[in-house]
Amino acid sequence: VAEKLHLEGASVLVHCSDGWDRTTQVCCTAQLLLDPYYRSLRGLAVLIEKDWCGFGHKFDDRCGHGMVKETQERSPIFVQWLDMVHQVQSQFPDAFEY
Repeated sequence: VAEKLHLEGASVLVHCSDGWDRTTQVCCTAQLLLDPYYRSLRGLAVLIEKDWCGFGHKFDDRCGHGMVKETQERSPIFVQWLDMVHQVQSQFPDAFEY
């Protein structure tokens, strides 16, 4: 997505079945890579608020917090994305405020 937007100047439509898991993960990754604002502390908070919280990511269901029994709703989508942020920040520390 980031390559299509940045190198090719193309328009991109990203959509998965529900719209709040992989869609958010992919779109936030592209925004983080392309816009230095989202690599600041304030920008990271804005990105999480607008794309993860604003689009209704099911944090409790996906992380399994407070669940008595296992469900098929558990999926580490947000944790995977945080790991991606960490990996990119580790590779390009000067590009990040944090």
